[in-house]
Amino acid sequence: MFYNRVVYLRSLFPEDVETYTPMQTVEQYERGKLSYVQKQLIPSLLFVRCTEDWLVRFKMAHNDDFMYYASLESGKPGVIPDKEMHSFMLVTSADAGRNVKYFGIDAPEYHTGDRVRVTGGIYEGAEGYIKRIKKDRKLIVSVTGVAVVAVSYIHPDFLEKI
Repeated sequence: MFYNRVVYLRSLFPEDVETYTPMQTVEQYERGKLSYVQKQLIPSLLFVRCTEDWLVRFKMAHNDDFMYYASLESGKPGVIPDKEMHSFMLVTSADAGRNVKYFGIDAPEYHTGDRVRVTGGIYEGAEGYIKRIKKDRKLIVSVTGVAVVAVSYIHPDFLEKI
């Protein structure tokens, strides 16, 4: 969590440190005109791919600017498996970002149902769960301990059970 300082903090990272911020396209009405703008899907959240040592040193140098999620067991920076992060990035970075809804940290009530893989379309390769929410079938993708997002209906022809 970066306390709405994502752009500032990202500018401090060297080029070889990968970052990802989940974004969505939203409609904005201003002065009677409709426009589409990119906004953070989950405010103040920035994913960073780096070594643990680098992140700990960075945290020490910029302690007032941000915090990171730590493992409950070790207290060290939390690690997100590549496969989980890949699915999360697929559904939060696609052009259809307006169909993504953020549900908060690990909303467990959305983790029931069949585990599936998307086999076609813009979300191809994403893995998650199918759940009915407000009478609509959604693909639920989570980053354990960080966030859960839901993507609108995906045709059953593009889903396979895992």
